Amino acid sequence: MTRLVFNIFVFCLLALSNTKAQDTEPLPTPALSEAYANEPIQRHDFDTQKWESLKKGIDYSYPKQQKKQPQKRRGLDGFGPAFKLIAIGLVIGLLVFLIVKLGGGKDLFGPKNSKLKPAVSEAELDKIEENLHEAELNDPIRRAIAAGDYPLAVRLYYLAMLKELSVRNHIRWKRDKTNGAYLRELAGSPLFGTMQEVTLIFERVWYGKVELTPSDFQQLETRLKAAVATAST
Repeated sequence: MTRLVFNIFVFCLLALSNTKAQDTEPLPTPALSEAYANEPIQRHDFDTQKWESLKKGIDYSYPKQQKKQPQKRRGLDGFGPAFKLIAIGLVIGLLVFLIVKLGGGKDLFGPKNSKLKPAVSEAELDKIEENLHEAELNDPIRRAIAAGDYPLAVRLYYLAMLKELSVRNHIRWKRDKTNGAYLRELAGSPLFGTMQEVTLIFERVWYGKVELTPSDFQQLETRLKAAVATAST
């Protein structure tokens, strides 16, 4: 490129010097001018080969801009559509599970050992029923309530009432006796209404598998305690 500029500069200087030389010559007379005009024109061909050699190696093109590579997107778009469908399905399934569990009033994160380790074992319950007159029921009732086993607590309250009625000879306690038999023994007694109410609560909760919330049990417990107190008088 520098060489080309230099050559053009030299060419301009030569042309300028020729112009100045012509300006210093005297103006031709009309006769000379006519003779000059009739002179044949000498053509000077352009040296193409020389020009090609001068511009050889010169790059007149603009540098090409490199195209920016698109950045790879991360996240779920980086995986196939099948993976996205599976992920969406899992999220929907989890939401449905939570809605069903919460709608049923169940504590998802509550203790789950109550069924594996009951507050009162079957062996202890059998021992209580075999020796009801001597059985101590306050501690088993407290443990059942603390474990959230409200049906068992209702059953223990029912046994506590039967114990008080048996100790005071209002009924004759037998383990294989039905609840209807105890009600028939109390027919005509002032305690019949209380016994009937507690029996109905016990059968609905224990045999009817009625689920109780803490608030429901608190209301029932008030009535059960009052019934046991009435039977002990």
